[in-house]
Amino acid sequence: MAHASKNSLPRKRREKKRAKRRARAPKKGKRYSKDFKKECLKLLAEGMTMSALEQLRGVSAMTLWRWTKEEERKKKAFRNQDAEATSEGTGCAACGEELDVQGSEDVGEEGSAQQKSRAPHDNIEGVSDNEVSEIIKLKKDHPAMGPAQIRAQLKRFRGWRIGVRSIARVLKKNGYRVEHRSAREDKAVQRFEAPYPNDLWMMDALSFRVHELKLYLHLVIDDFSRFIVGHRMSEQVTSDEAVATLKEAIEKHGKPQRLLTDRGSQFLAVRKETSFRRFLEKELIDHSVSRPYHPQTLGKVESINRAIQKELIYVREFASAAETKTAIDDWVDRFNFRRAHMGIDGLTPADRYFGLHRRVLAEVQARSRRRQSQASLDSPIPGPVDDMTGVLEVLRLVLVDDQIELRFCGARVGLGPVTS
Repeated sequence: MAHASKNSLPRKRREKKRAKRRARAPKKGKRYSKDFKKECLKLLAEGMTMSALEQLRGVSAMTLWRWTKEEERKKKAFRNQDAEATSEGTGCAACGEELDVQGSEDVGEEGSAQQKSRAPHDNIEGVSDNEVSEIIKLKKDHPAMGPAQIRAQLKRFRGWRIGVRSIARVLKKNGYRVEHRSAREDKAVQRFEAPYPNDLWMMDALSFRVHELKLYLHLVIDDFSRFIVGHRMSEQVTSDEAVATLKEAIEKHGKPQRLLTDRGSQFLAVRKETSFRRFLEKELIDHSVSRPYHPQTLGKVESINRAIQKELIYVREFASAAETKTAIDDWVDRFNFRRAHMGIDGLTPADRYFGLHRRVLAEVQARSRRRQSQASLDSPIPGPVDDMTGVLEVLRLVLVDDQIELRFCGARVGLGPVTS
């Protein structure tokens, strides 16, 4: 007796079975409407934190972070299209080529062999005497800065749009050697970034000498903003020194959810538990450690260590540890508030850490677009700290375990639980 094949069943009957299977299948994920998504992005733009919005609207912080990244990509694509249209109108095709952070390898006419810079793509024709003097001044003050870093610094604080190649030509003409660094090795590196401030901190220790005295510098940075939330110089590297550094950072800026370190003896111990681990357990801070012999995991803080060495420790001779501490304090303050960072859209770490990055980026873009028509508009673009008024953001509302805290200059005042 022959059996009927599956294809011999009536067509409507087969479609009905498929519809039942689809109805029983679980949904892949929760769907949000466009209006709901737009409302959440608007609240984030107005200054609401992701953790507060998560409690208010029931959306996970990871979903909110993904939405903000998608919005930033859309805006960046729109700006690139605008820049390309401007370059076509002025006929400045050669200015469109970019160099890497330290001046990467040249891009040929076909543009196929080399990797382009991660710097924002802006085009401009010609460099004035005022711009040349400012480029040379920045290079003298920061010898480790490459052409792309100088470009980001000028755009953030002056609103100037100068091509990286133009800056490189100015430096070469004035006797500076422009280092060329290939970006091929960076292709295999897996990059990550925390979704919001105080979600993930990184901590590391840098050793150096002042004459015969060996010193250690503990650094704690916020992964999302690269803001140095804490630093401490000592004559020994121990768990107690690491705890003291972390305590000072928490008193000023609140408590992180996670902390990432390497496998140094001050953080980990083989035979007994360190005071550092006990402190993290007491404060309910998750501790993660990097893989052995893999410094790339702490690449952000390692980059800051190299910058301190190139710009301060290796170029100045200090008479004492006290003089060294004062110089490091000044350097950290300039890094946080007065240094454009290539990894965060050319903004300063303070712009991101204090939630001003969207407003400042909009101001930078608006100022740079009208630079050619309003060259006299030369006042610095303000940020969290204004040189003219000395204003610093010191007041903040923080949500910690459903409890609202008011923090002012390191002091904490509990305001009670969140009520619906």
